[in-house]
Amino acid sequence: MKAVGGATQVGLLLVRNLREGRRNPVLAYALPIIIPLAVLVLVAKTLYRVTDLPGFPTSNYAEWMSPAIIMLTAMTGVGYAATSLVIDIQSGFLDRLRLLDARPTALLASRVLFDVVRVLPAGAVLLVVGVLLGTEVNEGVLGIALLFALLVLWAAAYGGLYFVVALGTRNPQAPLALAPLFLPLQFLSTQFVPESLLPGWVQAASAWNPFTYMVDAARAMITGPLTAGPVIEAVGVALLLLVVTQLAARRAFLKAVAGA
Repeated sequence: MKAVGGATQVGLLLVRNLREGRRNPVLAYALPIIIPLAVLVLVAKTLYRVTDLPGFPTSNYAEWMSPAIIMLTAMTGVGYAATSLVIDIQSGFLDRLRLLDARPTALLASRVLFDVVRVLPAGAVLLVVGVLLGTEVNEGVLGIALLFALLVLWAAAYGGLYFVVALGTRNPQAPLALAPLFLPLQFLSTQFVPESLLPGWVQAASAWNPFTYMVDAARAMITGPLTAGPVIEAVGVALLLLVVTQLAARRAFLKAVAGA
């Protein structure tokens, strides 16, 4: 890899990660879909009477849930790449890259990109299922494009937490401990009901929950109205989390490389 630039190195390693994922398709590609799909279908079909509550903004509960579930794929789909990165370090793959004069950070970047790529098919499947359940895509192609751009950004930001834990502990199984984190984040947000129907203390927690901003922006991008406020807030929160988690992950990675 000596003769190629950093971007090309990242691209070559990403192709290697994609090929590796095809050998384990359930964990690599099916897992990000299974949990969100189950939540969407089961909750939308069992709690549909929630829309009878006064003030509920839609008569179709699947339409209310679909945008939130698509953003949920970014939280249930990450973690696999962080585990694989630690295994790369422990197996000596990183040492072989050094012999080729490759940049160590190219390995980290390729794993982060792999996590992002993995959630895109999951998001597409959930969008199609949501439409089949009655979700109206009122904001058209622009809304869908913005939705997937936010999904990618949120996956990279949230996924950074897994890299920090995996690299900090040097334990490929450690990211499993973060998996249940999506549960409190979704219940302390506006995923299931509007803010006005949440208890007071949940409303307060929801205001500090970054997932709330992703959910509200995703609804604006699909069912509308698509206004600048929710989009700017969501992008700002995701970018802030992205900078914090990825800088911490890079620091932990370089420390792990130095001690390898």
